[in-house]
Amino acid sequence: MEAILNGLSVTQRRFEVGDPSSVSFARRGISDAAHGLGFSDALLGKLAIIVTECATNQLKHAQRGELLVRPIVSAVTAASGLPVSSGVELLAIDSGPGIRDLHACFVDGYTTAGSPGNGMGAIQRLSDELDIWSAPGLGTMLRIVVWADAGAAAPDSQAPISYGAINLPLQGETLCGDAWTCGYADGEFVVLVADGLGHGPLANTAALAATEAFAQLGTSNVVEIVEASHVALRATRGAALGVASIPALDAADGAPGIARFCGVGNIAASVWTPSGHRHLVSHAGIVGHQMRKAQESQVDWPRDGLLILHSDGLATRWDLSKYPGLAHRHPTLVAAALYRDFVRGRDDVTVFVARVARMGDL
Repeated sequence: MEAILNGLSVTQRRFEVGDPSSVSFARRGISDAAHGLGFSDALLGKLAIIVTECATNQLKHAQRGELLVRPIVSAVTAASGLPVSSGVELLAIDSGPGIRDLHACFVDGYTTAGSPGNGMGAIQRLSDELDIWSAPGLGTMLRIVVWADAGAAAPDSQAPISYGAINLPLQGETLCGDAWTCGYADGEFVVLVADGLGHGPLANTAALAATEAFAQLGTSNVVEIVEASHVALRATRGAALGVASIPALDAADGAPGIARFCGVGNIAASVWTPSGHRHLVSHAGIVGHQMRKAQESQVDWPRDGLLILHSDGLATRWDLSKYPGLAHRHPTLVAAALYRDFVRGRDDVTVFVARVARMGDL
């Protein structure tokens, strides 16, 4: 399986923002994470300002919010020749009143809270990558990336698929019982989402066993990946598993491609377009223990489609049409919106979103 940007799940660390003391706690925790990735003192200072501005904006405008952070790497493919560099992806998520004029909020001096109005402009200047979604009454979400070595971490504009994910353990747990991974094979982009039974270390072991089986196969055949995972998970408590593939390249005649899915257990998968959505069928069973014959389901994959997979830590009754313009933002922000509004709160949660890359995507 060809390695790609952030192709193996790293559980995010979550910081709740509810009072001024939580701002400093988040700043210290995120700086500690970046320090372990080789960030210089100057870059740590930049990151500290970004975290402070994001958190204080949440307190001013939404009264509370949360910050999610995870380490990322820059190498898109093993054969790309690009040096590998580390960075951090920061998500700032709130359910506040939203921003009415996104363009104006980045102009220094613009404010709706009586502050100097330099916060969003500072975030934009200090970030290597920034994407934002907000709407009146629907809150605000930012995706920010800061690289430890900006020269080595230039985004690869040739990556055909853009994707993002939320991967969080049940509150109180250190290890996440969900895992995801993805890669390119046979001209396809392939993603696996695994939900180990229960939560905690044993669930984590089962989920990671599935990602290891995926990495060893190097195939886009979703049925073969599920069958290989079934063998690999026999010594574990088992998992729910979903594997999907979409074309990494456009068809020569411009016709829609095919999205393929093989699922066992409660991994939901769907393809969303501006005109509607299609769900992909997952079958009952436990990978590693009780699984009938693995079966593939298919739907058309249009160029403007969104592929969404999630574990049962997310409720299933959601509708992207309620978030104007969100489908055009980075896929991580789509995952963040679904997590924010539909997380069940009593299990680990993973939300994975992918689409054809556009200008400005990674």
